[in-house]
Amino acid sequence: MAAFSENNSLVGGATVAHPVGIALLVICIIAILAQRKERVIYPLILFMVMIPGAQRIVVAGIDFSFVRILVMVLLARIFIKGEGKQFKQQKPDVILLWWMGLGIIAYGFLLGAGGMITRTGYMLDTVGAYFVGRVYLRSSEDIKRSMMMVGLFSLPVLVFFLIERTSGKNMFYVFGGIPEYTMVRNGRLRCQGPFAHPIMAGVFWATLLPWFAGMYYGKSVSKTRLFIYISSIFIIVANTASSTPVMVILFTMLGIGMFKVRHKMGLIRKLLFGLIVSLHIVMKAPVWHLISRIDLSGGSTGWHRFNLIEQSINHFDEWWLVGINSTRHWSFGAQDMTNQYLLEGMRGGVIGFILYIWFIVRVYSIIGKAQRKADSKSELWFQWASGVMLFTHTMSFLAAAYFGQANIAFFLFTGGSISAAASVIQKYKVKMSLERKET
Repeated sequence: MAAFSENNSLVGGATVAHPVGIALLVICIIAILAQRKERVIYPLILFMVMIPGAQRIVVAGIDFSFVRILVMVLLARIFIKGEGKQFKQQKPDVILLWWMGLGIIAYGFLLGAGGMITRTGYMLDTVGAYFVGRVYLRSSEDIKRSMMMVGLFSLPVLVFFLIERTSGKNMFYVFGGIPEYTMVRNGRLRCQGPFAHPIMAGVFWATLLPWFAGMYYGKSVSKTRLFIYISSIFIIVANTASSTPVMVILFTMLGIGMFKVRHKMGLIRKLLFGLIVSLHIVMKAPVWHLISRIDLSGGSTGWHRFNLIEQSINHFDEWWLVGINSTRHWSFGAQDMTNQYLLEGMRGGVIGFILYIWFIVRVYSIIGKAQRKADSKSELWFQWASGVMLFTHTMSFLAAAYFGQANIAFFLFTGGSISAAASVIQKYKVKMSLERKET
């Protein structure tokens, strides 16, 4: 996975458009414009899980990936139909816009006008998807409907993964941008389906598991359907043969299991922080050296991930201001920046690094507040699952730098989780206001 490319596909700078992809794009655009508001993001989700992200049309050197086109259509619908009127600004929105502006300016310093154009396109994908999620996933019920659709889509995706597993050949290669033959590491096939890399495929599906678990324990959706969808996702993730998605599943189990001690999380966080500091003091190597020892799939590059942290500290003077356009000279393989936090520093300097983390912290804050205001067990479980989902992403970021569908999904569903949390908080405020009037 390349460090600083906004388009991590096998094809860059050229139109890659399969007739099936074009046909589905047209159908999805029509569906977005014609669908009821409650279902308007289904076409985008379908496209993310069924069509390789390399599908694109290049006009005057500017990439219009098919997913980017769908995001633009969704944003256009918001403005044309005035569906953003109920949108209420939250603190993460402002931070994200600052992060976007800084990123574009930093890329201008690093790569000139071409870099600014490239980064603007990236921000259109990610920040655009975020605000699409903010507008159209306004409540837990909206997200639950979307997750059930994601679960349904996982079934045909599973079929393609199983075909790839048994044949060693990726059926999606005909679209372009995807290798024909499945990657092999240490004798294990690493299936990827329509995703640009097995890790991104696994992360995309694994990070959605907390919401399925939340719906299961919240008893708000058919348990039979949820069991089928969860099983499908587990099998898809297993077939990617990648440590990072497996770690996401383990963190999901840990997070869901902490539900019963949710009132003690403040104390648990303090104890965990103390443990990390203590380990850093007593260990001969820095505490982040523990990353080098993680290998759940056989052949994991844990040492590489540890080395990236070491090298970023050693070369702090090179990137702290506005980032750096290459880390190749740091050490062998250092250009493969498989750490989202470090990547944000390489793209936007210390300020970009801080803004990205601050954004995540503020999302945690609003979800935590919604958990305390939830008025039903179902809502409480859903908000807890939203927090667990964010937790799996924040841990995954230590081992993977997102791109393609995984990146779009992170911003889309994070935007939705903020809106759903905000709706719970607003409902609580209205309830308290009415009670005060009555008394």
